[in-house]
Amino acid sequence: MLKKTISAVFAVFIMLVGAAAAGSAFPVQRTDIDGVTRYGYLDEEGKTVLPFVYAKAGEFAKCGLAAVEDDQWQTAVIDRTGHLVVDYTEAPVSVEFSDDAIAYRYADHSVYYTLDGQKIGSYAGAEDFFSDGLLLCKSPASGLYSYLKADGTAAFEGEYKDAGAFSNGRALVCTTDGQYLAIDTEGNTLYTIGQDITPSYMTIFGEDTIVLSNGTNQALYSLSTGEYLTEFLYKTISEFQDGVAMVRQVNRWGLINTAGKYLTEPTYYYLSYMGEGLYAARSEDGSVAAVDANGNITYRTTSYIGGFTELRYGLSWHGTADGSLIFFKKNGGYFASLKNAENPTLLSENVVRVTKDNRLRYINLSTGNTLFEQPVSFDLGGGITAKTVHYEKFMGYQADGTEHGWNVDFPEISGLSDQKIQKTINETIRAFFLKGPSVTAEYEALEGSYGASIEGSVLVVWANCISGKGAGASVWNNSLAFDLNTGEQYEISDLFVSGYMDTVKSLLPDEHAIYLYSFPRMSKEGVTYYYNEYESDTRRAYTESYLLTFEQLDSVLDKDSPAYVALQTSYVKPSTVIAGFADVPTSHWAASYIQTVADRGIMHGADDKFRPDELITQAEVCATIARSLSLSASDQTMDGLAADQWYTAEVSAVWAAGLLDGLTDAFQADSAMSRADAAQLFANILVQQGASLPDEQTVADKLTAFADAAEIPAERQAAVVLCMQKGLIDGYADGNFRPAGSFTRAEFAKLLTMI
Repeated sequence: MLKKTISAVFAVFIMLVGAAAAGSAFPVQRTDIDGVTRYGYLDEEGKTVLPFVYAKAGEFAKCGLAAVEDDQWQTAVIDRTGHLVVDYTEAPVSVEFSDDAIAYRYADHSVYYTLDGQKIGSYAGAEDFFSDGLLLCKSPASGLYSYLKADGTAAFEGEYKDAGAFSNGRALVCTTDGQYLAIDTEGNTLYTIGQDITPSYMTIFGEDTIVLSNGTNQALYSLSTGEYLTEFLYKTISEFQDGVAMVRQVNRWGLINTAGKYLTEPTYYYLSYMGEGLYAARSEDGSVAAVDANGNITYRTTSYIGGFTELRYGLSWHGTADGSLIFFKKNGGYFASLKNAENPTLLSENVVRVTKDNRLRYINLSTGNTLFEQPVSFDLGGGITAKTVHYEKFMGYQADGTEHGWNVDFPEISGLSDQKIQKTINETIRAFFLKGPSVTAEYEALEGSYGASIEGSVLVVWANCISGKGAGASVWNNSLAFDLNTGEQYEISDLFVSGYMDTVKSLLPDEHAIYLYSFPRMSKEGVTYYYNEYESDTRRAYTESYLLTFEQLDSVLDKDSPAYVALQTSYVKPSTVIAGFADVPTSHWAASYIQTVADRGIMHGADDKFRPDELITQAEVCATIARSLSLSASDQTMDGLAADQWYTAEVSAVWAAGLLDGLTDAFQADSAMSRADAAQLFANILVQQGASLPDEQTVADKLTAFADAAEIPAERQAAVVLCMQKGLIDGYADGNFRPAGSFTRAEFAKLLTMI
């Protein structure tokens, strides 16, 4: 599976974050149905701390600040309350934080601010932060290094071929003639290093230790004594972290201090620094452990797939063969686990962002609760829903080792009455997104989502993706438009008369050539044109949009065109149920019968429901008969009926008309009427209308068709046969009549249409 990359924000906002002190508010990304991804901040309970109003947002650094970006591609720095510490300004390549300063990194210079937002200055070629009051800068013109004060003036004369930042009042430099020196903050030479010595890093570690290379191996050297602290024993000596460096001797790794003394002998097959004083160590037996500088194991596992790369907020993680993620603590021990998750990023002491089921999820590891996840469906209105479908295509690896391919979301539409039209629309949308912006772009990385809206009776769907990576990457925001009633696909040209582009050209800003305004998108207000700018070394790819209203385009607008009419006509979803009853779809087998009896006022529903599959009661049967035959109300009430019941008047009318003859002794208003009793009732009606009951022989002959004829009460048999002769009632396919069985309300609706 192509692993997800979690937004360009972490490339744009590089935070020098002290994880343990970064606080519990963390950035969350959400893509809405307009296709735009916005960022906000949540706490560890999932409550919104800062609203989703940022185009980009970084994590809070240990100094309590974070970098955010607005829709105009400007960057600001905020505190945890959302207050602007540094106002929005031109977006830099990155924003970095130290314990006492903020740095906006641009391609050729950096701008520094204090933590309360006061501008310190702008410095060409600046690197790192002020140390010992001085800032290391590399001239963009000459490529030489020098040191500046906060006011921008040179700290002392001299430029260097190479140089490192000051630490403890000293810095390592290389003069233009190749001589390595250690200098103080006034530029005075403290130590001169022999011509045969080449530092591996322009950094002085501890009191006076530097790492040297002889071209093959590395060793430690003391500036103050001019002596080697170790021989050239090591293939690799890493930079020191808190006075400890990793060393590789032959094919084994160990740890040493700045005096060259072993803290851990070279015994590990692999070693890497995780942070906060811990190292990931792989042993000969294949196990992987988190160890401290002295080799003490704080956590160990033999089931290892990835991870052990970083310690953040006192936690790290590793994968397992079953697809789980195991999270463990700095001081040792299991903390939590997640199944079927990947790409974890720890955001606080308890919260991790992972990709799970192709969706970004923010999970509280302590409780197991999902605090936020990207919605997978959106209600577009009119009963239409857009469900997100995820598509990935792995295309290989880039030079930097990151995976290269497609990581795209697109919608699948549901809720249309016409399934054929819905299928055609979805097939077109899928083909559109899987083809991408162009033939050549099929071979570029593509990442992003979609937007969708209903404009009148037109469904508009558009891409909101970035095609390519790095300089030259571009926005892909092309769109599709479908008539929801016919499925017809509309183009922008369908809205206008010929020659309309001259008018469009006159309305768009002339700062860009007309052919650069791409991917026009229709709406009920007008047509929006987009100018998409490529990504460069100093800015992200971005879009400028220009809405041309139909009022502005009136002179070239074809108001009789199907496309324009559809945009201006509100969509009304064709009914999928019969009028008045939400529980009777038009596809129901009895829909036409129910519609008929409802239109005639014979049968009613309640609360917009007909209840077609419920059994019809004796009271309901009598009420329908009274309405069907337009029986007049009786002056008398049938014995056994309470005067205040809804059915009393109609049942009494049926009784007074003599239609309940033979039924009154067993009448139970709220009980279902049996098929045999219903036959008696309908036979009474037929007789009053002039029909005659069949003779005994006819009854006997007819009932031989039913295997359960003996179960039909003798007093009901003639009535059953009469109803059969009139086509009102028949038996079942299994050869039974089922006299004790009942009718559903739908079955009785059909019966009523036959009398």
